[in-house]
Amino acid sequence: MYSLYSWGSPFASEGLYSFDPSCLSAQAYLQLCKAEWQLHQVNSTNVSPSGCLPALSYEGSVVESGFWRTVQFMKNQGFNLDESLDEEQLAQATAYMSVIQDGLGDAILFSWYLVSENFADAIRPRLARLFGFPLSLAIPTQLQDYARRRLKTGGIKVEQETDESEATAAADGIQSNSLRSRLPRIYLLAKEGFRRHADKSTHSIYSQTEKYLELLSKKLDKKQYFFGKQPTTLDTAAYGYLSMILYVDLPQNTLKTAIIEKYANLAALCDRIHAQLAMPTTVSDQSLLAGIGSVVKHTISRYATIP
Repeated sequence: MYSLYSWGSPFASEGLYSFDPSCLSAQAYLQLCKAEWQLHQVNSTNVSPSGCLPALSYEGSVVESGFWRTVQFMKNQGFNLDESLDEEQLAQATAYMSVIQDGLGDAILFSWYLVSENFADAIRPRLARLFGFPLSLAIPTQLQDYARRRLKTGGIKVEQETDESEATAAADGIQSNSLRSRLPRIYLLAKEGFRRHADKSTHSIYSQTEKYLELLSKKLDKKQYFFGKQPTTLDTAAYGYLSMILYVDLPQNTLKTAIIEKYANLAALCDRIHAQLAMPTTVSDQSLLAGIGSVVKHTISRYATIP
């Protein structure tokens, strides 16, 4: 019996059993390769030696972590969705998976955590219910901070507030020695509240992501799956990310609209795989103590290196 340790899900009613795309991809792979497995939903990465989820356990020991390494282990166990692919097709699959994980992954991070309306009205409340008090006070914000750091590291402009704030200050006539400047807190909070519903559908990350979606759509073309009539690892990787876009309702769902209107074959692929996935046998390993420990470790690690 294989056990997959995965982040939990606030989207179980949508048939999604994690809020993490890589975890969903691993779940899809295990189901489609017909392995006997069970799902452990956790709220920390403590079970994984690498600090990464998903993590795969076999015969009581964690053997691999991360989607790709989990897939490689299952292939070595005889559960190989790619056995019909030749070397050229395998190389193509690897290239397309990089497009999915980096391109679509960054777009999801932006859409979930850096579009204020989506985060405040949809993502944060559901994550808060998943983790419960007091973890709900820390983890959603930590995930938002991670998204901001990752996108900035990748050279993606995540906020356009510097120029806007300068222009607003000039228009409002705010001077450093004015009475108003001595009361910035409530003023800035009010401005942030107004920006909460700002339309970010024209952000450059979406136009770049559409280029990736077009590549994937052309590769899929009119086939049932990327390489023909049978699903492969590439299809399960795509499912993990596409399902997060298509099945999670957001106030501003720019990516979902683009896929449905322009890349309907990708939506059909996601639906096709989703229809084959049964609810997994699930064991809840949500530990308040482990979750708090993970939060504390994360906080400390911002100021010191932890082995």
